[in-house]
Amino acid sequence: MLNFETATTAQPKDFVFISGTGGQVTFIKTPATTNYTPFLAHAGLSYGISKNLDIGCRLCTVPIPWLIVGPTLGSAIDAKLRLTNITAPYQIAVIAGGGYAYLKILDNNKSAWSPGVAISITRQLNSSTSITFNSRLLQTVIPSALGGKDNNYVSIFGGSIGLSSNLNSVIGIIPEIGIFNLSGKINNVESNGIGIQAGVVLKVDFKKAASVK
Repeated sequence: MLNFETATTAQPKDFVFISGTGGQVTFIKTPATTNYTPFLAHAGLSYGISKNLDIGCRLCTVPIPWLIVGPTLGSAIDAKLRLTNITAPYQIAVIAGGGYAYLKILDNNKSAWSPGVAISITRQLNSSTSITFNSRLLQTVIPSALGGKDNNYVSIFGGSIGLSSNLNSVIGIIPEIGIFNLSGKINNVESNGIGIQAGVVLKVDFKKAASVK
């Protein structure tokens, strides 16, 4: 759910790297269970295509919110399109992409796919700090599990808030917290509930780092 980015896109031919960690807790209502994943590794690299568009790839821990599905490392790609002028007081962007992970369900390895879309709104608070609000919709399906994708999926909708602070012209820090609603099935058993994620990453702008030298 967490985006760990602002609505501003990477500048053309600019690489921006992020890396950090976080955690997730889910409260499943049906059946009543609580699932906690304490370590969500996250790393990503974005590349500026134009002044309003960048593409990114990420490696991250995939925490499916059921106890019988162990968290695993997944990958994702996305594209971010900024809809506003770079000088606008509010920056608005649309992000679309998808991910893949190899999950373990009851000691059996299964492939999972996860398309998603998000909207980000960023407000610059001062010269070094901005606040970002994200709204995200995604679905994870596990077509190779028993019963296929119709009986093994989770749909997630929620939002998050992040604070981006530049420590200097090259390095910044982004803490973020989000809440989401989830519903789906695993092994043809319906589940629904809510979840909370929190995390923090460091970001590095390679183009700015090169200019410092």
